[in-house]
Amino acid sequence: MNERKVMALFAVAVGMICALTAAFWRLARTSSVDQAVVAGGTVFVAVVTLAFMVLAYLSAD
Repeated sequence: MNERKVMALFAVAVGMICALTAAFWRLARTSSVDQAVVAGGTVFVAVVTLAFMVLAYLSAD
């Protein structure tokens, strides 16, 4: 596999782990599934976006 594909896969995996952690934390704190889904989705988008921005910056040279 291409190194760039592996890094992208790793970025998505880290985003998913962070999102699930945030969602379960919110679910435990509020007992609201809706708030947990919103928190998990927000964290996933933020982490994956940041990871791809860093990957794009590092591969620009």
